[in-house]
This record gives sequence, C-alpha cells and structure tokens, in this order.
Amino acid sequence: MPLVVPALRLFLVFLNIYETFKTLKFPPPRRGGQPSARALSQRKRDLKGCLAIWVVWCCYAAYERTCDRVFGFLVPFHSEMKSVLLLFLLVTRAKGAEPLYLHVIRPFIKPYAIIVDPILEIVRDVGDFLFALSQVPV
Repeated sequence: MPLVVPALRLFLVFLNIYETFKTLKFPPPRRGGQPSARALSQRKRDLKGCLAIWVVWCCYAAYERTCDRVFGFLVPFHSEMKSVLLLFLLVTRAKGAEPLYLHVIRPFIKPYAIIVDPILEIVRDVGDFLFALSQVPV
C-alpha cells in the first residue's frame, strides 16, 4: 500500500494538469468568427469544475503535509481511506470535486474570507515591494 497512494497522487496531478490545459483552450470559432454560446457556456462549466478540482486537491495536499502522520498513527486503515478518496476523485473528476468543495470546503472558509482577503493583499504588496527592491542594482 505504500506505493499506491503516491502513484494515485501523481496520476491525479498529471490528469488535472491535462484537463486544465484542455479547458483553458478557447473554443474554436464558428463561421461568423465567434464561438457559439453553447461552447462558451460549456467552457464556463468546465472551468468551474476544473477550479473545484484544484481547490480540493490543494486542500488535500495541505492536509497531507500537516496532519497525515498524526492521523496515520491514530486512524486505522488511513492509507486505504486516502487511496479510496484519490480513486473517487480520479473516477468522478469534477462531479465528485464540486460537491466536496460546495458542501465541505466553502462553508469552512467562507466566514474567514473577510479577514483573509486584506491579509493576502498586504502580503502580495510586500512581496511586490521586495521583488522590486531585489531588482535594484547594488
């Protein structure tokens, strides 16, 4: 079982990257020069699903980095449950990630958005300043 979870994780990342690449490609134009409204709405739905997949994946990766060893020690069959979760995300793709995002992750994060947004804005500004400062010749 020690090799199953990393293999599934790697496969899921590469599949997400490929799906994102396909989704970000603009739909082909019709004869009038613009893509159809149906193609644009399908692309919007695909982008929403792709974003849900990446948000769920990032939350999973953050969980795995911070809490995996503790839960792996305390919870029996933890590795098997992770494998089932990764298989679920591989098989269902956006249809499985969207409910996880809408019903688990979003309600957890939404109350803190008012606090986190200004902090991230300040961090971004400080990062921009430090980057600009690093470009000054010595």
